[in-house]
Amino acid sequence: MSPAPARRVVSAVRRRVPRRLRIALRRAAEGTRPFQTPSVRELCELPAGTPLLVHAGGVAGDRALAGVVRAMARLPEFHLALVRGEAERAATEDLIRQAGKARRRIHEVPRPSTMTAAFLASADVAVFGFEPDAGLALLDTYLAAGLRVVAADSRAAREHLARHRAGDFFAPGSLPSFTKAVERARQRGDEPPAPDEPPVAPIEAGTPGPWRALGAGPVRLGLGTANYAGQLSALAVAITAARADVGIELVMAKPPATYRYPADRYLNYPGEHRLDVQTEQARRVLGWYTHLIVDAFRPVLGRGNGDDISADLPALRRARLKVALLAHGSEIRHPGAHLKRHAESAFRDADSELRERLTTVAERNRRTAEESGLPIFVTTPDLLDDVPFATWAPLVVDVDAWACDRTVLERPRPVVLHAPSSRWTKGTDRLLPRLQELHDQGRIELRLVEGLPYSEMRRQVHDADIIVDQLVMGSYCTFSCEGMAAGKVVVAYLSESAHRAAGVQPPIANSTPTTLVKTIESLLDDRAGAAALAAEGLRYVREHHDGRRTAQVFDAFLR
Repeated sequence: MSPAPARRVVSAVRRRVPRRLRIALRRAAEGTRPFQTPSVRELCELPAGTPLLVHAGGVAGDRALAGVVRAMARLPEFHLALVRGEAERAATEDLIRQAGKARRRIHEVPRPSTMTAAFLASADVAVFGFEPDAGLALLDTYLAAGLRVVAADSRAAREHLARHRAGDFFAPGSLPSFTKAVERARQRGDEPPAPDEPPVAPIEAGTPGPWRALGAGPVRLGLGTANYAGQLSALAVAITAARADVGIELVMAKPPATYRYPADRYLNYPGEHRLDVQTEQARRVLGWYTHLIVDAFRPVLGRGNGDDISADLPALRRARLKVALLAHGSEIRHPGAHLKRHAESAFRDADSELRERLTTVAERNRRTAEESGLPIFVTTPDLLDDVPFATWAPLVVDVDAWACDRTVLERPRPVVLHAPSSRWTKGTDRLLPRLQELHDQGRIELRLVEGLPYSEMRRQVHDADIIVDQLVMGSYCTFSCEGMAAGKVVVAYLSESAHRAAGVQPPIANSTPTTLVKTIESLLDDRAGAAALAAEGLRYVREHHDGRRTAQVFDAFLR
């Protein structure tokens, strides 16, 4: 058949003929061999420029695949080909249904009689999960096809791919980890890693802070493993300053390239999935600690038991460790309850997939806290609404490091600083238009800064008059404490009931995005009152957030 009639046939029949015949007709229209075995891209009916992931191992037996499918919502440019056998049709269809809106970019591809490199080569990135039936031979087929490989982290896959200097690794079940691995693989394209690129050890000696080392006293306290914003590091300093009988080991699990807050040991993510790392963690935690503060419900024995602390607890009990839980925010804050409590809740800006995921996490961790009966501490008062049986352990900041002698609100046009660490949790997109309005009127100078290093952020805070922190969560955060320590006027949204339960009245201008303009205008109209509020903020942060009160809160647990 000549190309022109073939094109007319393709246009006429559209999808009323089997896929393989459509491909044959399309090939005939292009003047190529119509009945050659189609490639995986052709079976997905995707043009050459569309980024395509391919998973060619077993569908039913791959424990990592459910997370891969969920992560497709975070990779809007990519399509995913699931190569499945006839017996896996139902399992594959069920899996695709779990992907929500992303299911339109996930394609079922019948498994060919022989899995060849030629069949796979038209894809861009290959996915290798925990596939007991696929074995390492599939990795060799991926490599022979010239594909970048994104693999669930395991010793076997890592060592096999290391010999070929290929592969990016992700933690099974972690959507951000898989997303970043795919993005790295795409950026690298066909280029191998630099020959002098050193491998990253799964465990590294850390850079401890000025706390007393483990073994220096009868109380051997373990801290780990999140260390959000360096709060565990600050807590370690505060506790050993207050208690001469406590020695501490702080373990922080983190991606290798991220900022290193002070810690005794770093578990370079995803090293927690390695058996040797799990064994070493169990040896140290179960054999040496007397007390343990579990940070953010993260596992402390590696990820062999799962991705949260609940499955580690039986071993910790058998070892007779005294254990406490420490929570900071999204790991225990329930999105649905927050939406009901707060008219301008941050979760109104979160997509449904994120709300669903955080709801699952919060409910799981609340259940762990209730069923375990362990003491639980929270670092912000608003979390007492979610876990009323918890104890407030105030955030810790270095008050002296943030001290500033610049008088606030002396300039005709005061500087208003907003520095979101995460826009949706701060309400940035809702508050910025209102601050911009005041800026355009010449009443304030708005400064929006993001992603600055510590020293530059401190300089920005010192030069500001008013700090606008979150307006959608219900409590003040670390940035508010740093602003108060610098003697600045702080604006944030506070849940009055939660702070009454904590027994405090923070000297903060309470505002939501809706009331922000009125709040700023009232501060500008009464500058003396605003300056007095800033001075009271410095006294407040010294009383509650320099570490002494937080160490007192943990004193009974450490007895």
